[in-house]
Amino acid sequence: MSRVAVFGASGFIGTACANALTEAGHEVVRRPARRLRADLDMLSHPARSALAPEPAGAGLAALVADLAGMDAVVNAAGVATSAASLTPALVGGNAAWPQLLADACAHAGVPRLLHVSTAAVQGRALRLDESLDYAPVTPYARAKMLGEQLLRDAAARGQVAVTLYRPPSVHGWGRRMTSDFAAFCRRWPLVACDSGDQPVPVALVGNVGAAVAAILAAEHAPLVVAHPSEGHTVRSLYQTFAPGRPLCSLPAPAVRALLHAAEPTGQWLAPLGALCRRAELLLLGQAQEPGWLPSVGFAPPLGRAAWDELAAAVRAEADAAVAPRPTPGGPAAQAALVGDESRHAPDRAAM
Repeated sequence: MSRVAVFGASGFIGTACANALTEAGHEVVRRPARRLRADLDMLSHPARSALAPEPAGAGLAALVADLAGMDAVVNAAGVATSAASLTPALVGGNAAWPQLLADACAHAGVPRLLHVSTAAVQGRALRLDESLDYAPVTPYARAKMLGEQLLRDAAARGQVAVTLYRPPSVHGWGRRMTSDFAAFCRRWPLVACDSGDQPVPVALVGNVGAAVAAILAAEHAPLVVAHPSEGHTVRSLYQTFAPGRPLCSLPAPAVRALLHAAEPTGQWLAPLGALCRRAELLLLGQAQEPGWLPSVGFAPPLGRAAWDELAAAVRAEADAAVAPRPTPGGPAAQAALVGDESRHAPDRAAM
């Protein structure tokens, strides 16, 4: 058993990481991330390793103390908003914070740092892989790319072994992106290019946690580790969340031309850029190389049945939200209120 500090353990992905590491027998120490603000140009400076941003200098000593006795650190913290503009908060959370954490690991003698990045750093690459070739489309992806580059530099100094883990779009119960996608599948025509059999990179949050545990279980891991394919195509993903609905086909050249025309505006209007990127994945898909995790025998433990269960639960939640409520005052209304109380009680207890 080893002691692992998990930063961002109260978040969507961080919770899954902490749970999987606990199940694997590690002692998990949950730590809050620092909120940093940083300038993109300063962090991108060629001499950035010699630049000590003021927030880093102020918080490094306390962070080193927090890491005393840790065998590894998992960073699942950051600003996880794909449509965010390139603000100091976005750069601070996704680039300056990982750099500060790597410096703290080096000072505290923590030998391993696993940073949860994103496949979005490779953007429109023909195939996702485990290289340091970047093609970010959105400000969010650019900030995450800079975070990877800073950690690459930290790894090169040889004081801490860094792994950059790249999950694709992560789905799970309680995530807004998942419920929004399910709602889209129910309300709008389902379209894809050609047959819709193009692979699409998506992941269940439980599989992301399992992948993090598998990486830390290995004695050595490469600098970049991509999340393995979960076998979905554009068609199968639609069918999972909207079973029985027809899929309409669009010509790929026309779709690419339309997305290309929207790209200049999406470069400065972040929400549009993020929307176009999601549409691109759902219409055209994106292939990926097998990667390191399959080579060491890892396969996502949650398969298609878990995807089906998630989709059914999200549909049931949506149906319950639009169901007519009884008239207040009668026995049926009182029973409904009791049901509401029991359903929300665990949430209040956890707050």
